[in-house]
Amino acid sequence: MFRSLFSGVALLAVACTAQARTVTTPEQLLTEFSRCDAHFFESLRDARLPAGTLRLSDYGSVKAPTIMSPLQEGGTYQHFETPLIVNGVRMVGYYNQAQTIKDVGNFLFWGFVVDGSPQEVAAKLKPLIVDNARFVSQGKAITRAEIRRVGDPIGQWRTEGLTGPGVATPFGFVDRVLMVDAGDTSPSLVGHTTVFCSLQGTVTAPLLQVYRPDLNAHLLD
Repeated sequence: MFRSLFSGVALLAVACTAQARTVTTPEQLLTEFSRCDAHFFESLRDARLPAGTLRLSDYGSVKAPTIMSPLQEGGTYQHFETPLIVNGVRMVGYYNQAQTIKDVGNFLFWGFVVDGSPQEVAAKLKPLIVDNARFVSQGKAITRAEIRRVGDPIGQWRTEGLTGPGVATPFGFVDRVLMVDAGDTSPSLVGHTTVFCSLQGTVTAPLLQVYRPDLNAHLLD
């Protein structure tokens, strides 16, 4: 069983790699990011982006914006020396956070810190977002959400039966969300808007291996 599971993971990873294209504009990068999967990290391997924006590091076979550690408070953020301009939106930094909350699940957040209100930012970026018909307002945030049950095919996500904002992901399920929202109270995010992806709930090592190849798959074990 474990052999077949990880074989499936490997096959999907190869397929994702084969589909990755060379990114030559910030707008193309945002589109790859908006998939909330490995495409973003794969596209950064050969991306040609404006100088002085993202500082990248190698993480195995992919690249990702450099941070100290997704688990280390104060070490999850990279400020861009020169803002990355995407369809008129000024992106000033990148953050990558991970944590486990007992009896609730695993939480991973990664994305951009930008200038402007959530509504203004979402309106400018929406044309670039994959499956943007489902990118809709929920309260003060703008989101596109999917859910999967542990044991589903590794590439399968459902768009019905969603848990909804502010509701804990049930045990045995994983929520994947693309969100534009006001930054929280941490120093690097306060006063800004965040454009981020999240995986939350029963996030397993095989899922991380496929969707976050920049991380150790056993980071939250």
